[in-house]
Amino acid sequence: MTHTVLLILAVIAAWTLWRTIGRRPTPPARSAFDTRHDVDTDGEIPISRLDMPADIADRAERYMPSDERVLEVAVAFAGIDPARFSFVDLGCGKGRALIMASQLHFRRLIGVEIVPALADIARANLARLGVAAEVHTADAARFVFPPGPVVLFLFNPFKPATLGTVIEALRAAPGPELFVIYYAPDHGKLLDASGFLTRLGSPRGWRRRDGVAVWQGTRTLTAGVVPPGAIPG
Repeated sequence: MTHTVLLILAVIAAWTLWRTIGRRPTPPARSAFDTRHDVDTDGEIPISRLDMPADIADRAERYMPSDERVLEVAVAFAGIDPARFSFVDLGCGKGRALIMASQLHFRRLIGVEIVPALADIARANLARLGVAAEVHTADAARFVFPPGPVVLFLFNPFKPATLGTVIEALRAAPGPELFVIYYAPDHGKLLDASGFLTRLGSPRGWRRRDGVAVWQGTRTLTAGVVPPGAIPG
């Protein structure tokens, strides 16, 4: 009888262990970008898991890493010479876009991220690669743009209220040349209505809702010039 009980208990234990292991979620595969560069930029993080004040969380969006092709495609589409421009990423997260911008040899790299943990990860990733970039733990709505030509990169980091504040900061920016690269441009109509930014369109194949659109400051537009491959917005 004792042996029978022990056998039953062993079977139950084995079944429980199997079900526990079987239900354990499989870790997501590491992206080719992170594997290639040995950095940590992967993962989607919802607002509920990001450490930020409630009033900031109400106007922020979740963290997601950028498509590693998007910046190169947008820069080529707009005919931007990176060596002449400061690159600013508002809501830079873990720093993937800053890494991509460094590979395109922008003159200066600036990231702004309000979540301290994400900003720390971005700094660690950039340091690992020896990338000289500034990462500020700050509210993007309070950012003051640097003088000189600027390329602003946005991966849908916040809701319309904050984007409106950023647009007004752009209006006051001292730089004579300006481009905005907006990935997943959910609120692109706000840029269209700014009065000083002109939508150049989207690179071919990137006009979908989660694609990318590019705007240029009207002071730098050349009349009648449309970038090759442009799809009007």
